[in-house]
Amino acid sequence: MENASIPSNVWNNVTTSSSKDDDDDAQSLYLANIRDLALKIIYIIIGTVGVLDNLFVLIIFALFIKITDKVSQSVYIVT
Repeated sequence: MENASIPSNVWNNVTTSSSKDDDDDAQSLYLANIRDLALKIIYIIIGTVGVLDNLFVLIIFALFIKITDKVSQSVYIVT
């Protein structure tokens, strides 16, 4: 019976892996890639909504300026 505490045997047990470990690693890598892709899609959606929201605010601001100009001109014409 061999002594399992020999450093070379312990190192070989630590550094070698079975095919089951490789399958688990591949699956976890696949899931990590899916998670990264999902996060990228969510960030793109949030960024796009943020840009569109800012454009909407600018358009409303420009329309507000036009409306106030028309209202102020009509007030001076009537009086």
